[in-house]
Amino acid sequence: MHGVSQINICEDVAVVTLNNMPLELAPVSDVFSRLGQAGINIDMISQTSPPGNLVSISFTCLDSDLRGVLDVVKPLSQSHPGVSSMVSSGNVKIQLLGQEMREQPGVFARALAALCGAGAPPPRMVTTSEMDISLLVSADCLPLAKTVLNQAFEL
Repeated sequence: MHGVSQINICEDVAVVTLNNMPLELAPVSDVFSRLGQAGINIDMISQTSPPGNLVSISFTCLDSDLRGVLDVVKPLSQSHPGVSSMVSSGNVKIQLLGQEMREQPGVFARALAALCGAGAPPPRMVTTSEMDISLLVSADCLPLAKTVLNQAFEL
C-alpha cells in the first residue's frame, strides 16, 4: 500500500485560475462567498506564495458549474483591472487516500515517480492533506495515470 489504501476518480472537472488577485482578504472572500451563494461547490484550492501584493488563486469545480463560476469571476476585472482568469475543463481529479499517509514519508514522491516513469504529463494542480493527495490531470491521461498509480501503491 505504501501509504495509499484507496484511489478515487472524479471526472469532468474544471480548474479556474485567477491571476493578479490583490493580496487582500476582501476580494478573495467576496469571490468565494458569491460562488457559495450561487450553489457552486469548489474543491481543490491553491494560492501561490505572494511575490509582492498579488497572488494567483486556482480552484476546481465540476465542468457543469463552469458557466456559473464565470458569471461570478467576470466582474472581477472591472473592480480589479489587473485580474485575469484562465480556465481548463475536461480534467480528472485523482485522489490518493490513506490513513498511513500521516506517518509515511515519500508518498507524493512515489506518485510523481510513477507518473514520470510512465511518461505522463505533470499534474495541472496538486493539493494535499494528512491523508489525501489530489492530482488534477487531463482526461486523456487518466487511463495511464490510473494504471501506474495502482501499480505503484500495489492496489
